[in-house]
Amino acid sequence: MNPAIFLDRDGTLNKDGGYTYKVDEFSLHHKVIEGLQILENFELIIITNQSGIGRGYYTEEQMHQFNKHLTNTLQQSQVNIQKVYHCPHSPEEVCKCRKPKTALAQKAAREYNIDLTQSWIIGDKPSDTKLANNIGCKAIHLLTEQGKVTLQKVKTAGPAYITSDLLQAATFVAKAKEEKIVSRTTIKNRVAELKAAGKKIVTLNGAFDLLHEGHDYILSQAKKQGDVLIVALNEDESIRKNKGKNRPVNTLQARQRMLSMYTAVDLITSFAEPDPRKIVEDIKPDIHANGAEYGENCIEATTVKKYGGKIYLIPRIEGFSSTNLLK
Repeated sequence: MNPAIFLDRDGTLNKDGGYTYKVDEFSLHHKVIEGLQILENFELIIITNQSGIGRGYYTEEQMHQFNKHLTNTLQQSQVNIQKVYHCPHSPEEVCKCRKPKTALAQKAAREYNIDLTQSWIIGDKPSDTKLANNIGCKAIHLLTEQGKVTLQKVKTAGPAYITSDLLQAATFVAKAKEEKIVSRTTIKNRVAELKAAGKKIVTLNGAFDLLHEGHDYILSQAKKQGDVLIVALNEDESIRKNKGKNRPVNTLQARQRMLSMYTAVDLITSFAEPDPRKIVEDIKPDIHANGAEYGENCIEATTVKKYGGKIYLIPRIEGFSSTNLLK
């Protein structure tokens, strides 16, 4: 059986002006092609609600012309969409195909021999997350277009990973490595083994909630300071205390898995304490990396230096933050 990526259309692949059907208004979202190219080992299938047909705003033929233009555009970049499945009904009509109902996804699974347990649904609406839960897929919610507005509804719709765009989602699906995740109870033993092998240990800690280019930079710079980069994540409750009840956006488990996609990261653990000093003491890193805005006298400094380690400060890339992504 084959794994698949079920893709929403409007707001996920193409920009959505509202009841989108005109070919001359077609525009792909940023990084869509790059993201889909990474997913070469998956069947790519679009499932889209097109209530504009049921409401009489455009015809089924006009929708097919738009879909053909979309799939042809992607094919020019060696991205092959197997099929576009659509529901033409308005929300007021009774049907079995409008997401989050499962008829279209189940039909696709039969036609393409899809293993739903190894498949993903990527979209920017709660109906996509609900569909994933209804058919046993994993869900990724994009913060594109409606994605930011519907975020809280998605969090109540069921478990989902939250990413800023389709490229980040695809990288996560293709490159996440769960074996990098180490429990708090075993991290000391892993570190002891690494140090016995002569490895230089670098630590970095933080929430790492909605990942962005700033995270990519600080992780790559931290990794350059040693042999093994260990990232310690704040657990959910400590983030809520610091940043409010709506944070983190991604759960600890989701943040751990998503962070594992970065090649710079070797091990990931977590801490429940309000600050990282205890876990830094457990690891006793040779180098502790931190954002330059925290300075040489950051909260971890005394503990790091107590065991002969050093603080390495990394300049922040302005304009990138999880908070900004939510605005």
